[in-house]
Amino acid sequence: MSRNGKKSKMDGFISFMEKHFEPIAARIEKQRHVASIKNGMIALISVLIIGSFSLIISSIGNMFPNGTAVKTFFVHYNDILQLPFQFTFGLLSVYCAITISYNHAKQMKVPVLHGVIAGVLVTLILNTKIVDGSLNTQFLDSRGLFIAIFASLITIEVLNVFMKNNITIRLKGLPEGISATFESIIPMVVVLFGAVLLSVGVQSMTNGKIIPEAFTTMLAPAINSIDTPYAVFVISFLEMLFWFIGLNGYAILIGFVLPFMTQYLGQNAAAFAAGEPIPHVFAPNFWDYFMGFSGSGITGALVVLALFSRSQKIKAVGKASVVPAIFTISEPVVFGLPICFNPYLFIPFVIGTPILAAVQWFIFHWGLVRPPVVNVGGTPIPFAQYLSTMDWKAVILGFAVLAAAVCMYYPFFKMYERSAMKEERVLNDRERAHQELDLDF
Repeated sequence: MSRNGKKSKMDGFISFMEKHFEPIAARIEKQRHVASIKNGMIALISVLIIGSFSLIISSIGNMFPNGTAVKTFFVHYNDILQLPFQFTFGLLSVYCAITISYNHAKQMKVPVLHGVIAGVLVTLILNTKIVDGSLNTQFLDSRGLFIAIFASLITIEVLNVFMKNNITIRLKGLPEGISATFESIIPMVVVLFGAVLLSVGVQSMTNGKIIPEAFTTMLAPAINSIDTPYAVFVISFLEMLFWFIGLNGYAILIGFVLPFMTQYLGQNAAAFAAGEPIPHVFAPNFWDYFMGFSGSGITGALVVLALFSRSQKIKAVGKASVVPAIFTISEPVVFGLPICFNPYLFIPFVIGTPILAAVQWFIFHWGLVRPPVVNVGGTPIPFAQYLSTMDWKAVILGFAVLAAAVCMYYPFFKMYERSAMKEERVLNDRERAHQELDLDF
């Protein structure tokens, strides 16, 4: 009776989630602004990886003692070796304006090329200023990231409004490319002059500070609030909850979280290059390779347990999921074991994973392991743990987390295993009974 009562409560909870949360999550993921931000930020990963690997190469000299030829070479050519880093992370807001303007222009069916140009121009106007007759571009790095996001979205929206309402210059008989150029002139002039007026207005009210500069100094506490154990717990909890009801929690949340994480990564990389303390924990690879070690929900722990399972079905899933787990891909376990809608695994997956994530945040925050300083997306574990942090202790942490997750999942896994084996025995009995009939038609 007790077991049936618990099962009915879990079924009721799952039905509630399907009815109320699944439609909301689906709408959020498909909302045009969120989708453009998500796709644009994901497209930035190539830029981040290039800059990250250049930072890794330039830091090789730190592994050698002072006075050695290798150390002297890296110190002497440090500025040259860091050029790829400066031209990637140092111009991150420009690349962000390109990728988000491109994705949003495609969604809104605005001429893509002109939308990208307008988005970049507005970003440049808002993130730079003239100082002593020279253009100051220091805020084109990760500090100008949020301005680039909003500037790109608003620019494309303005272009869309003007073109839909025919507030454009239309000349018949011209080739399509030239015609689109003339159509874009009026809305582009409006957004550019609007950006100039906004920038000048902000500078006049903030004693010469441009928007990202004022944003950084005045709103820093609000921005940093996501880099806390509470935020890590909540984000991880929501991700696991969405996965449990069959939705890609990472895909739903990444559009909101990635801009913050990318900004943190830029600051971490700059601090690491300068030999300063690392300011943030919640950089992208913290989520990818520590919160999600071996896959969202630390599903590698279930792969380990599945490999030694007495259930043939579960063991088969475990064997098929080994390689994906090395590349932190969780879908074979989430949908194959499954975890999705599996009441036996709800507590460790949805509740236990956020607890482990928060514990890891403290380990990084206390300086026991260096937080992520570069982006090494797509790298298999355990190499990803070392390369993302440039700290060998991160590898030990990763496997310690995996061991803790195995212990966390074990009692719940064994309950599920017994249930699966009962089903297998029933199926085997039916199959034997069918064979004993020896029907021949």
